[in-house]
Amino acid sequence: MKSIFEERNYSFLVFLDAENRVRQIKLVLYIFTAILTLLVINNSFYSEHFLFPELTFILVVNSIFYFLITYDTTNVVAGMLLWTETILASYIAWQSDGLYDTAMLAFPCVLLFASMFGGKVLLIPLVLYMLSVFYFFAYAGSSGFMEFQLISNTSLWQKANNLSIILIVYGAGIVLVTTYIRKLIARLIKKEKMSQSIQQEADKLTLYDQLTELPNELLCKKKLSAYINDSKMHDEIVGFITLELCGFKWIHSSLGHSTADKILCYLSGRLQKLANEKNHLFKGAGYEFIFITQSGDYEEISNFAHQIIQAIYRPFPVESYDIEMSSSAGVSIAPFDGEAYEALRQKSHAALTHSRESGENLFKYYEVEMEEAIKKRVKMVQELKRAIMLGEFELYYQPKIDLSDESIAGVEALLRWNKNKSQIISPLDFIPVAEDSGLISEIGQWALEKACEDCKEWHNLGLSNISVAVNLSPVQFRHGNLPSIVFRALKKSELDACFLELEITESIFIEDESHIKDQIQQLSSQGISIAIDDFGTGYSNLNYLTKFNASTLKIDMSFVRDMMSSKQQEHIVMAIIKMSDVMELENVAEGVEDINTFKKLREAGCQYGQGYYWSKPLPNKEFVKKYCQSGD
Repeated sequence: MKSIFEERNYSFLVFLDAENRVRQIKLVLYIFTAILTLLVINNSFYSEHFLFPELTFILVVNSIFYFLITYDTTNVVAGMLLWTETILASYIAWQSDGLYDTAMLAFPCVLLFASMFGGKVLLIPLVLYMLSVFYFFAYAGSSGFMEFQLISNTSLWQKANNLSIILIVYGAGIVLVTTYIRKLIARLIKKEKMSQSIQQEADKLTLYDQLTELPNELLCKKKLSAYINDSKMHDEIVGFITLELCGFKWIHSSLGHSTADKILCYLSGRLQKLANEKNHLFKGAGYEFIFITQSGDYEEISNFAHQIIQAIYRPFPVESYDIEMSSSAGVSIAPFDGEAYEALRQKSHAALTHSRESGENLFKYYEVEMEEAIKKRVKMVQELKRAIMLGEFELYYQPKIDLSDESIAGVEALLRWNKNKSQIISPLDFIPVAEDSGLISEIGQWALEKACEDCKEWHNLGLSNISVAVNLSPVQFRHGNLPSIVFRALKKSELDACFLELEITESIFIEDESHIKDQIQQLSSQGISIAIDDFGTGYSNLNYLTKFNASTLKIDMSFVRDMMSSKQQEHIVMAIIKMSDVMELENVAEGVEDINTFKKLREAGCQYGQGYYWSKPLPNKEFVKKYCQSGD
């Protein structure tokens, strides 16, 4: 993972950066060349001892040094340059005024650059050479070996000592300053590395999923525009694929979180094998993964989507299990469906929803109609909230008939939405929306209270042994307070708990088993009956029948309606009836619509039936009029 700190240009570290070191040596060459040029000009006007050949030679040498400078030769060139300038300054002083010549001023400048480029290795030899020059000039002048043009009353040995002291102090000062600067830079680098490490850890926590270690949605959002721009340059399109695992909650509830996490990690490893420089994998929320694929056309994206689904469909060997998984995927395309992350994410989710509803192991491309369906669903949520406020919901009741004598043994409460008091809407249309939005909890609480209230009314009107069955949604169990809601409804209506039956579907088994089991045990311990609705259409795990204290099995109408024309459906119905008898559970056949089906069920030992053969679902007033007043 590359942090943004790793891309920073440390241009201020002139001592450590090779590129800057080359630039700095070239700058020193420019400075020395400029100084030498000015000396040539100055000496041509004022000096009787014009050193034109020597200065020209040094300019040529400096030019050669300029072309010799590379990353690998900086140390050699720097040393040769500084020694050349030092020797030149010594020669100029020798030819002119010795210790009193202005050329001696070049020595401190040379030491400064020596400290920068070579440190003590270059500095100490230069200092020793310069000290030697001072005392050589002092000896040469004192012994008459050399005659200097400038005459001074100051002793040459005293002058040499003064210059030596100043040079040593100056050199020591330069060493101290450069040493301090180097240590300061070293500390800055150390702090910078620590900052990089901290930033990398922060990036890992912020931009990567902690379980799978895959980049997350935040990093996907940051990189998406770069992928789109790159694809535009290569005349490609970008597919935004949102992948969702189907039924993964069941893995959590049945095999545990640890096994579920291992499956996710195993899955992420398998999906990573599909990732490359054109296909980029990210971890979405929950059980979602995201692929950004840069492709030439739709066919290429379709083939890749098939590969993803096939990779998930193959069993996962985790611990002692071979887990089979299914998935659904939705695809949006940039630039046609938008280029912003939010737009592509939203539209791929719309396609995912449509794919999920169409079946497992499928993928769908986004279409405008999908967005219209989402808008329609959002509008329905708003209308459901309004319906709750205005009391537009109504309970219809369908009798449960004892097949032995065709007497009424109970009723099932069925929810209807009387929209604007003029249009009856089927629960098949609005219940899924109410569950997704969480409104089902409030609607379900009202239905419980109303059903208990009506059942008590029937008792007062003469149907003293009739019970009422109310359907529950898995959503109603999630808050953990369902038992208190049920008990409050019973208390409010003064209905005995034995006259209330709660129907749950097998889909509830994929939720948190222990959480739901505790609530159902609280309910059944007070005498409330538990019925398994639509038995045979879901997981049909017999182990759950005992765990959830079920007392009744309701055979789904899809089997009952076709049992007279389909031997296979008939065998399923007969098997459920026999099984319930062995397990000492009551059974109810739903969808009985003709006398032949009724007789067949009664002969097979089925106890109860529901269906249009006896009565369609009725509003409370019609139910009271038909059954209570007739005394039936």
